[in-house]
Amino acid sequence: MLKKKLCIMIAGGAAILVAAAVLIAVAAFDASAVKVAFYDVDARVQDAVKDQVGRMNLRRVKYFALDGSEELPKKAEKKYSLLIAKNSLALRTRAKSFVPIDEGIFEALPTSIRKAAIDGQRRYAIPLLLDHFELSYYEPLQKQLGLALPQSYGGLLRYLETLKDNIEIPLACAGAEDSELFGFVSALALSLYGAQDYKKALDVLRESAALNKNNLPEAVTRVLDEIKAMQDKGLIYPKWTKASFRDLRYYMQERKVGALAMHLSARRDFDYNLIKYYDSNFFPQYDSGTERGLLAPQIVAVLLSSKKQPALILGQLVSADTQSDLSNVSLLAPVASRAESVDRQADDVRFWAASSAAGPLGGIEEESEVSTERLRLLAKKIRIYLES
Repeated sequence: MLKKKLCIMIAGGAAILVAAAVLIAVAAFDASAVKVAFYDVDARVQDAVKDQVGRMNLRRVKYFALDGSEELPKKAEKKYSLLIAKNSLALRTRAKSFVPIDEGIFEALPTSIRKAAIDGQRRYAIPLLLDHFELSYYEPLQKQLGLALPQSYGGLLRYLETLKDNIEIPLACAGAEDSELFGFVSALALSLYGAQDYKKALDVLRESAALNKNNLPEAVTRVLDEIKAMQDKGLIYPKWTKASFRDLRYYMQERKVGALAMHLSARRDFDYNLIKYYDSNFFPQYDSGTERGLLAPQIVAVLLSSKKQPALILGQLVSADTQSDLSNVSLLAPVASRAESVDRQADDVRFWAASSAAGPLGGIEEESEVSTERLRLLAKKIRIYLES
């Protein structure tokens, strides 16, 4: 009996040692792994990045999908090696805790696009992909009327006036979607103000206490008044603040829409047989003398570890061949100068961003608010103003 108990004790001790060894091995594996976290980016972007990192044949890579509707975890810098996220105020407020990125990695990007992630004199992130809030024009009607694409804001208004006499809805936007509502207001603000004053307007909105009252800052209402003038003239669908993507699909099927305002990422979710007739272009400026920027929200990479492998991944992600593949899978625009995309819209966005002095800029959604609750409140107040 004593021998039996002794054998059981020895076996039990051995099991504990094995379990401890397994836990130590798992902990060692976890500590040495490159931990890539995705925050507030869609599945297409995640799949594109995973595919490219997988081709590097790194031994230990783990992926984490963080909830984009919640604030970025406070201890993210200690938990992960690399963060892939939308460039935003939320990231910029954490910039000092991020690991500096080697300047040599940025050489793959055009000078203007490098400006997209600077905090003071320091680059806190590197752009990987660009979205874009575009205007796209119904080509059959454009060619039928012999119209040139607008190159100025005044030209855009004249273009829509001509469409008004030839189609039911000159311009449509899915304003029931907060992201599209903010995109349209942001694009028009950038057009009216120019890049530098647009940034100042975002600062005013961000610092304003107006969201606790029944009014909005003048920097915003000036833009909304311009939109209301477009509504009054019948240049934009009168109920656009309540229109969904489903509504847009119906109007497009019925050939009732002369132009669309939407994000490139939203365009990708439309049936090709509908969207192929709409030729994309940038939102023209009101004053050609002001510094030009492009409303192109960015997907960026943030370095959270000073180890070698995360930096190697960054270098790989901005290389020309990888950028082409990232663009083709994510359906967004590449950022590298030499990347080749099979998609014309994506290539155009990269060219427009590179040729804009101020580079790609974020919109109200990315740059003015941190909390989801305050963004929803702002969207509600914008709709109330436009519908009054």
